[in-house]
Amino acid sequence: MTTVGHGPNIGHGFVKYVVIDRDGHELPPAVFPAMIGRAGKQVLGAVAKVETVDHAGIPWWTGEDALLAPTPITFLAQDRLHDPIFVPSLVRGALQRLGYLNGAATGACVSGLPATWATDVDKAKLLGERLRAGHAGYTTIRVIPEPLGLLYAAALDNHGQLVGDPGLLDGTVGVIDIGHHTLDLAVLRKLVPIPTSLDTSALGTARPLQQIRAQVSAVFERELSLFEVDQVVRARSLVVAGKPRMLPASWDAPLLHHGEVLAARLTEAWGSGAQLDVILIGGGGAELLPLVAAIQERYPHAQVIPKPQTAIARGYARLARRLSQPK
Repeated sequence: MTTVGHGPNIGHGFVKYVVIDRDGHELPPAVFPAMIGRAGKQVLGAVAKVETVDHAGIPWWTGEDALLAPTPITFLAQDRLHDPIFVPSLVRGALQRLGYLNGAATGACVSGLPATWATDVDKAKLLGERLRAGHAGYTTIRVIPEPLGLLYAAALDNHGQLVGDPGLLDGTVGVIDIGHHTLDLAVLRKLVPIPTSLDTSALGTARPLQQIRAQVSAVFERELSLFEVDQVVRARSLVVAGKPRMLPASWDAPLLHHGEVLAARLTEAWGSGAQLDVILIGGGGAELLPLVAAIQERYPHAQVIPKPQTAIARGYARLARRLSQPK
């Protein structure tokens, strides 16, 4: 019998976790900043209570709640794989939001690493160990290159069956994953990844967001986290003293410049892109229009996958469903 499909995408900026149940229904995804903070004591007399997750006998706040801690913890490098607390706590935080923390939720799990990291067996093994430390109910765990999740989100349905047009299933497909820390590329031919096409570079959205943070903080005299800057960019305004304020002139210049940088990197990897039948764009950066516009100007046949921020996690969950089917 096909089991629950788990798709945890523990991104550098955000955790995206998709679960597809045994009937093929996708639960509303859990999406929250990839931050944890050691939980302090709840204030006496407080009306609201902040949920915590326990790991290694210690309570942790996850996501935005981690900002309550004096020193929230996040990782933008491979150190996260060696930390015994970070990934397991985020997994438990996601399952808590999905209502599965104390439930059965037994099923196959597919997750991933940046394209070139995933080819390192030791790194993939470490991620698997961290995921299982967060949830003991995974029957199997498979770690794949992150950009492949985008293709599986488009090529598989919630039952793990192949769907989509012939160009997607039988053609040559280029995949662009614009993440918080990395830009990841892959090319697949008839759904088979070409190993030499896997590429990872430190060209994620963190770079322009840091520049925007410096500009906005200087204008409004308010310190912002990168998560808060991401929300400001999406809203195109900042709430100051309870009122929304317009962003300063040319606030998006770092994004426009970064879009050109991404397009240039793609040209180095793919040239004109004429050899690609389909180009898919996804990841959280695909929700930032200046980045997508620069890519589509260079590659008019590039298309943003639906719900791009959670698409990789959705592809993981759909592949997990496929892998759990009886042989």
